[in-house]
Amino acid sequence: MKVHDFAYQVAVHTMELLEHAHHYKISEAHRKEVTATILKQVDAIIKKASEPKKQK
Repeated sequence: MKVHDFAYQVAVHTMELLEHAHHYKISEAHRKEVTATILKQVDAIIKKASEPKKQK
């Protein structure tokens, strides 16, 4: 599975959880906007997740 496919599936699953568990209603337009944004930002998200954790 490609990383972009995985990110898309995580975004969709998150929206489904919000709808079913927390009774949010997400319009189709917002779904498309959110998934498109996630797909555009996948590389930045991976880079940020790969950075060493900062100690406080």
